[in-house]
Amino acid sequence: MNALAVLFRLLSLLSVAGLAAYLWILSETKKTQNNVFLDKQVRNGYSILQSAKEAQWKDISTKRSAFNEVFDDNQPVGLNDENPLADALSNLRTAEDGILRNPDYRDALDEHSKEFGAGTFIWDSEAKKWKVNPSVKADSIASLKDPFSDEKLFPKEDVQKEDGSIIPGVSRENRLRTLLGMFYKDRHEKFSEIGKMRAKIVERDEALRESQNLFDKMKEQKEEWERKSGEFEVKLGQVEADLTAEKADRKSEKEAADQQIGVLNNNIAGLEQQKLDNEKAHIAQIDAMKVEQGEKIKALGKEITLADASGYKRGIDEMMAKQTGGESVDGDSELSSNPFTAESDGPPVLQNGAVEGITEMKEISDFGVTSTIARIDSRSGMLMLPIGTDRGMAAGEIFTLWKGKQEAARIKVQSSQKGFALAYILPRFGEPNRLRPGDIIQIVPTKKKTL
Repeated sequence: MNALAVLFRLLSLLSVAGLAAYLWILSETKKTQNNVFLDKQVRNGYSILQSAKEAQWKDISTKRSAFNEVFDDNQPVGLNDENPLADALSNLRTAEDGILRNPDYRDALDEHSKEFGAGTFIWDSEAKKWKVNPSVKADSIASLKDPFSDEKLFPKEDVQKEDGSIIPGVSRENRLRTLLGMFYKDRHEKFSEIGKMRAKIVERDEALRESQNLFDKMKEQKEEWERKSGEFEVKLGQVEADLTAEKADRKSEKEAADQQIGVLNNNIAGLEQQKLDNEKAHIAQIDAMKVEQGEKIKALGKEITLADASGYKRGIDEMMAKQTGGESVDGDSELSSNPFTAESDGPPVLQNGAVEGITEMKEISDFGVTSTIARIDSRSGMLMLPIGTDRGMAAGEIFTLWKGKQEAARIKVQSSQKGFALAYILPRFGEPNRLRPGDIIQIVPTKKKTL
C-alpha cells in the first residue's frame, strides 16, 4: 500500500510537472510566434516606407520645397514662356517615381496589401517563422472596410457547428496584417492623389497665369485708353474752342454779308430807279427821234420823188439818144448804205481754229470763255454764272456777254468764289432782256473797264 501510494504521488508530481512543462512550451511558442509576427510587420512597414533610402527622400523633400516656393512666388509668366511651376512639378514627380515606381516597393506593396483570411499563414516550428500557406490564396484589398467585421462568418478562432463542420477562424494576426495592408494601400493611393492634385494645381496655375497675363494686358490697354481719352478730351476742348472761334468768325462774316447785302439791295434799288429813269428818258428820246425821223423821211420822200423823176427823165433821154445813134452816158451810181445799220462780226475767236484749254484757265484771255447762265433776275439786274475764281472771274472785273454774234449785255462781277460768280448787268448796253437761264454765252473781258 505504501509503495502504491508513493507511486501515485510520483505520477501526480510528474503529471503536474509535465502539464507545467507543456504550458510553458505553449507559452514560449506563442511568445515566439507573437515576436516573430511583430518583427515581421515592423520590417514590412519599413519596407513599404522605404526608410532606408534617405538620399532619395531628401531629394524629394528638396524638390517638394522648390515646388512650394515656385507656387508661393507666383511670378507672372509670358504666354510663350516656360511655366516654372510645371518644371518644378516634373522634377518632383521624377524624384517620387524613383521610390513609388521602384520594383522593390511595388512588390512589397502587392505582397502586403491583401486580405489575409483564415489559414493564410502557417507556423513553421522548425524554422520558427510564419510561412504563406500555398493552399490558401489571399485576395487583394477591395476597400478600406473591415472584411472580417462579421464574426459569425469570420470568427477569431475555429468554431465547430452542430453538424460537425468547422468555421475556420481569422486570427488576430491576420486581421492586423489586413489592417496594415489597408494602411499601405491607402498611403500609396494618397501619394497618387497628391500627385494628381499637384498636376491639377499646375493646370489651374497655367490658366490663372494666362488670365493674369490677359488681365495685365487689359490693364495696359485700359491705361492706354485712359491716356488716349485724356488726349482726346484735350483735343476735344481745343476743337470746341476752335469751333466757338469759327462760329464767331462765321457770325461776323454773316453780319458783314448782311450789311453788304443791305448795301447791295440799296444799290439795286438805286439801279432800279435809275433804270426806270433811263427807260423814261429812253422812251422820250425814242419819241423825239421818231418825230425827227418822220420829218427826215418826209424830206427823203420828196428827194426820192425828185430822184425818180430825174431818173425817169434820164432814162427817156438815154433811150432817145440810142434811137438817134448817140452814145449813152453811164453816170457813176453809188450804192448808199443805211447809216443806222451796224453789222457785227461776232465775238473774238482763236486764230486758225485753235482750242484753248479752259479747264486749266486761271485768267480769262482776250478771246473769253464759253459758259452758261445759271440764274438771272431781270428785276434786280443780277445774274449768276457757274464759273468763278478757278476760271479767272475776279470781283470788280467787267465782261461782255455774247449770245451768238450779238453783244447781249455787259456785266460787272460783284463777288466771285470757286465754282460760281455773282454779277450785275450794266445799263445802256446790249439787249439783256434776251438772256435766259441756261443760255450758252461767251464771256469776253472788256478792255476799257468803265461803268
